[in-house]
Amino acid sequence: MKEENRIERAEQRKESVVKIQVDRQLQSQELGWLFRPLALCPFPAKPLKKKIIVQGKEVDAGLDTIWQRKSGKLTISITADPRYGIPYGQDILIVLYLAIEARKQQSRKIVVNFYRDLMEMFGINANSGYKYKAVQASMARIRNALYKWELDQGPTRETGGNYLYIEEWDLHFDPKNPQQRPLWDQYILLSERFWYEINKHKIPFNLEAARHLKTKPAYLNFYLWLSYRVWNIWDESPDREVLIPYWGDCGLQNQMSSIIEQRFSFRRQVKGWMEATKEIWPLCPVEIVDDSLRVYVTSEDQLDVQPKDTDAPRILPNPKPGKLPETSRSICPTCGGERTLKTGRQSRKGYRMPDYWACAGGCKPVSADALCPDCGQAMQERNKGRADYTYFCTACHRYEAGENYWLQ
Repeated sequence: MKEENRIERAEQRKESVVKIQVDRQLQSQELGWLFRPLALCPFPAKPLKKKIIVQGKEVDAGLDTIWQRKSGKLTISITADPRYGIPYGQDILIVLYLAIEARKQQSRKIVVNFYRDLMEMFGINANSGYKYKAVQASMARIRNALYKWELDQGPTRETGGNYLYIEEWDLHFDPKNPQQRPLWDQYILLSERFWYEINKHKIPFNLEAARHLKTKPAYLNFYLWLSYRVWNIWDESPDREVLIPYWGDCGLQNQMSSIIEQRFSFRRQVKGWMEATKEIWPLCPVEIVDDSLRVYVTSEDQLDVQPKDTDAPRILPNPKPGKLPETSRSICPTCGGERTLKTGRQSRKGYRMPDYWACAGGCKPVSADALCPDCGQAMQERNKGRADYTYFCTACHRYEAGENYWLQ
């Protein structure tokens, strides 16, 4: 049973990876939105605990309450409530969720069924009381911490600001009855700074990729950080090439909020992060050079998400409908009459439908088979009549864009 579950999970992850790649190819990603300070200096991946020396041995002494990281001239600081500690790990999912819901509802005050909505957005079992409690603990860390950013402007000028993520909330929580809904509307009121940032500086990321990496917070942090850095380099750097060292004030170890101090271990960890990112983002224009990351962007195709300020996934252009050409003929297996292969019609929203066989004898039109390039079997249609229309091979689990099989 354990082996079967392991195989099933591996297959699910493989399908998830292919879907992310196909959505990017079709430019139909489901988008999330990042908060700039969190994009540059994510939360630590693991809980932070104070260390003290007792009889020559290092032991834990409760939760740490101060966290500071630096990205160039920008310094991010977090002061936590000692009862809850510094936000870490999957706590980042809450910030991503809040930004997405606020942009969706176009309001600083969002009406939510918070715990269920968050867990459903990221594919977490919403009926698990244990996971409900974990989300509640994450929410407590987020809303009970104080945040600050400072920008080094030289010895004669000071620039910075304090901010929160959440200003006010009214939520229902009952882990023993996760299906129960309260009689009142639940809401979360975002802080002015958070609301301003996610509207003024639109930093998109691939939401499906975040779901794929949600169980590995360090990998998720690296992907989100790299997605933002690559876009920023493409948009602002004159030569579109940057070398990011592993260590130092402008180094990767500081920016990624990594608690891995041993250099050998950090190098190995970065290699693992890169492999996972390349799996879901094959054209990622980043490579490891000695103890640095070299980012070299040469075309928009290399970006994780190409549209910078769109509020919805991009869709295929609306082609003008015209006369459908007759390209080939065959015998109808139902009535034995002649049938003609025709190009798919356009849906009301302008999306292309599959090519189909039209029978002269009046039989029901049948979609043309799309054969898998790997095994030659007929593939299944998915999302017919939508921008992300694809074919899927059940034998070898290959995805192909629908337009690859359309008649030209």
